[in-house]
Amino acid sequence: MNNTNENPYATPSSDVNTGHQSRSSIPKVIGIISLIFAILGILGSIGGLAASFFLPQMLEAQVNMGFDKNYLLAMNVIGLITSLWALFIGLKLLKYQDKGRRHFNYYTIFTILMSIVTFFYTKNITEKLYANTDAGTAMDMSLISSLSAFVAPVLMVIIVLLLNQKKVKESLNDNLNQ
Repeated sequence: MNNTNENPYATPSSDVNTGHQSRSSIPKVIGIISLIFAILGILGSIGGLAASFFLPQMLEAQVNMGFDKNYLLAMNVIGLITSLWALFIGLKLLKYQDKGRRHFNYYTIFTILMSIVTFFYTKNITEKLYANTDAGTAMDMSLISSLSAFVAPVLMVIIVLLLNQKKVKESLNDNLNQ
């Protein structure tokens, strides 16, 4: 140590440019949000299934409103499966794995298709349920049903656009090397 200004505890400096760019934080943020919604979805689906079997009067109340019992059970099962899928996606995105991005793309397509099916089913139920009320109430309920069916898919398309940006895709690990 000839140089008295050199700190023996400092990390060594280098003039070499490693070319390493900072990773995009978008996958991690979307992964965390996905995990939160997945956990809420799992809890909600399990609660819905449990209520269907242990609180039959709750299921009967929905059937009396015009919903089909099989449809309600199927939506809870599908909700559980898609929530588990969202949990998988969130974990993959949190680990910066490209598989999470690809599955989010598929998940978005599935969500759009399910939203269309749900929209038309609930629109039919809403029209029957509010047929004897004034037109304003029926219109309000139809508008709420329409908004709720299409808000999530629009938000998911925005997220897909974010996840598929070139910089974001480059920040994800290629699963072929893992």
